Amino acid sequence: MDDRLRTLRSDVEDHLALPEFAVVQARARGIQRRRTAIATAAVVLVTAVTAVTVARLTDTTRSAPPVDRPPTLKVDSEEARRVLRDPRAQLDTDLSRVDGTGSMLAVVRVTKPSFRTQEARACPRGSSVLRWTSWGGSRHVWLDAPREVRALPAGFVLGAPPRECRGPRQHGAYFVDADGHPRSITWTHGARRVCAPDPRDPRCRFNLFTGKGTLLDVDQPRGTKLLTAGRGGPWWAASKGDRRLYWSADGRTWRHQDSGWPDDAIPSASAVGRWGVLAGGTQVLFTHDAGATWEERDLAPALSGLEVADVDWTVTRRGTLLGVTQLVGRGDVLFRSTDASWTRFVQSPVHTSFGLVRPVAVAEALYVVDDERWAVSLDDGAHWRRTPPIP
Repeated sequence: MDDRLRTLRSDVEDHLALPEFAVVQARARGIQRRRTAIATAAVVLVTAVTAVTVARLTDTTRSAPPVDRPPTLKVDSEEARRVLRDPRAQLDTDLSRVDGTGSMLAVVRVTKPSFRTQEARACPRGSSVLRWTSWGGSRHVWLDAPREVRALPAGFVLGAPPRECRGPRQHGAYFVDADGHPRSITWTHGARRVCAPDPRDPRCRFNLFTGKGTLLDVDQPRGTKLLTAGRGGPWWAASKGDRRLYWSADGRTWRHQDSGWPDDAIPSASAVGRWGVLAGGTQVLFTHDAGATWEERDLAPALSGLEVADVDWTVTRRGTLLGVTQLVGRGDVLFRSTDASWTRFVQSPVHTSFGLVRPVAVAEALYVVDDERWAVSLDDGAHWRRTPPIP
């Protein structure tokens, strides 16, 4: 038995190779380092992917254009109609407007008595509604805070109410489309800051079809007032005192024309589309081709059938010329040329309760502000229609 055990031990020793434990330990340390490196790389990769994803989401959020949506409101609600029927309801003639289709957006207030603090004057207590009426007679009404309103060729832009006057759901600006329905505005870069509080700024361009509001880059001549914003013709601006007209194709490079009227003349300036007029009484200096040529004319012979004093002139997109003259004991009298030749003028039967007549041109429409029912024309003053009464 002992001999067999000795023989077996000898065979094992001859054929079994014992490991070198120092080498084994070195290999184990190498494997551990590789596993640690792989785990570290995986963590770095996950962190990088997460960072890129967050960065992309952040960049997408930052690059998304801001959008103003209409306040939560019910169009044609009984509550809005009740405000409109209130016997104290009054039309705000400073904020209401007529668009180029003859539709009217009326800002109607029911103001409650209050102490006349500065805040009360800015945000009078009470209820207010916006009433839209089309040329064809359709109507919509909804509750909302009084806002600045800009009339478009078809539709309106309503500015954001002052911060101190906003209700819980009355924040941003919004469109009212050609059917009288509120719509959202998507702002391009930098437009919201300027155009939301004051959509009437001539640098602000609005497109109801795309739903966008844009701020145009305009380098306006110093000391001038912008008359039109380069739609269907050049940009037009008038100097202080209305003795010089400026025009520009791009809103940055301007040319100008001086009237040269004597110092005692009472000047007026009007421009729209391709028409520009500098006037001093019955003398006019005008262009019908966007400033390429200018012509001077005395309109006294064409006005011979009318009683005329000093005249304030307004030219329309079609080239019709309207004049307002103030006669003693009669208030303002409105008259118009029968066409763009300015060879014949006729009086228009438009008067207001407070005596002042100031025609305003918006695209193809003309309107004259009155105490409640405004006069509106879609044919350059040949025919007029009154807006509906309140309610």
